[in-house]
Amino acid sequence: MSNNEKTFTHYRIGDFAKYLGVTSDFLKHYEEAGLIDVVQRASGYRYYPFNQAARVIEYMRLRNYGVTVKEMNGVLTGNSEDAVAFLDERAGDIRESVRRLNGLLEAHEELKTWFARRRSKPIDWEIREVEPYYFLPHTNTQSFRKDEAIYELVKTWGMWLPVTKSALTVEPTGVPSDPEALHWGFAIPKSKALRYELPVNQSVESLHFGKAFVYHFSELEDAFNMADIAERNHPVFTLIRELGFHVVGTGLLINEMKFQNDEKGPQSGDGTLHSADFVRPQGLRVGKKDVRLGRYARG
Repeated sequence: MSNNEKTFTHYRIGDFAKYLGVTSDFLKHYEEAGLIDVVQRASGYRYYPFNQAARVIEYMRLRNYGVTVKEMNGVLTGNSEDAVAFLDERAGDIRESVRRLNGLLEAHEELKTWFARRRSKPIDWEIREVEPYYFLPHTNTQSFRKDEAIYELVKTWGMWLPVTKSALTVEPTGVPSDPEALHWGFAIPKSKALRYELPVNQSVESLHFGKAFVYHFSELEDAFNMADIAERNHPVFTLIRELGFHVVGTGLLINEMKFQNDEKGPQSGDGTLHSADFVRPQGLRVGKKDVRLGRYARG
């Protein structure tokens, strides 16, 4: 211990941590990394000199930038220009985090609004224009796809949940039970993907719906039962048949929330069916507006 250190007040780890607003584990971690000097007394207790507080505060500042313990010594012992350039890179990471968190908050507000509507009408449907979606396919029914381009994006798209949505596409195959007609993946409106600058490559599919049949459901049992969907026994298909429509394009089922760990639990989401073919000539009342039914099918 130097003479200067002897003049400073020494503190037990718990007190030193309390005065600096950190945890004892924080101090131990930085001490083990050789970034904090401590005094070991004959009693076996470690004491932290007051002059180490300035170091700890500097480490706290760098930690808030996202600088790791291993990187800190290099930042503090280098020149100022290199340090500022290094911190500027970290600032870029922070901006990305802020952008993602803003997206999460926006998605949360949308979810609250959606659930508020479902309280009065757990099951509802409408026919409306649906904007294009990007879809990142992830599975072939019961197994992961082996396209390496998918896995260049999965981590990032997963980090953007719930801005991206867990979703299932249903192809309009002629064989109702065809297992290759079902694909789980991640979906997001194209406009949001562009606004949040989500990466896109050749594995991402672009889904164009135009005027589509949209089915809303809340706390619906077996909502994503794969056998029912493959056999076209899901409630959305039952309703479409009752209305005299048939599906002519890719369907997108979005999972907003799943309350249990098995597929038979109550689930909430939206089903968007690409361009139903309306076969009845009379008008269909949707809310207060009459929609003249003709062919909305798109090739």
